Order: sequence, then structure tokens, then C-alpha cells
Amino acid sequence: MPSACCAMGCTNALSQKKGLAFYKFPKDPVRRQKWITAIRRDHRTPTAESKLCSEHFVSGK
Repeated sequence: MPSACCAMGCTNALSQKKGLAFYKFPKDPVRRQKWITAIRRDHRTPTAESKLCSEHFVSGK
């Protein structure tokens, strides 16, 4: 099953770009909520299959 980024407006998919990584949402509720807020998806709860691509992370932090 192909992975696609669930960030608002992002169209990146797993097979699309070399070097692009996809990350599952953290299980820790506080950290998970920070991710949800950062990608402007407060109205939608990520599923176990939801992923976020590496383009939405600041390198080195």
C-alpha cells in the first residue's frame, strides 16, 4: 500500500521522490497533538496508517 503525506496541502507520496522519508505519528498523546496542530489537522484524527513526510521537519532538531 503506497504511503502519502497527510499534511494539509502536501501531495508527496512514497514512490515520488528519492530521499523522502515518511514517519508515523507518535503514540505519546502530547507529542502526537503537537504534530496534528503543526500540520493544521486539528479537525481530523490521524489513523495508525497516517504518515508525515520529511519535508515537514526542521533538519537537526
